[in-house]
Amino acid sequence: MAVKVIYRGKELDIEIEGKSIRVDELLRKLDLSPSHSIVIKGDTILNEKDRVKDGETVRVVNAISGGA
Repeated sequence: MAVKVIYRGKELDIEIEGKSIRVDELLRKLDLSPSHSIVIKGDTILNEKDRVKDGETVRVVNAISGGA
């Protein structure tokens, strides 16, 4: 089973065990920090405890902040 992840312009198929995976677990598989990454499914921003199901597609965006 797999989830499709779009990250930095690339499509990645991430293998998962079972029918779904929590967002924080998915980010760990990508070696990304939940505090510095945003996961989006459709038009919805997901939180760390949300689940992504087998066959779904999500986008991962790095959160960037800056100042003057």
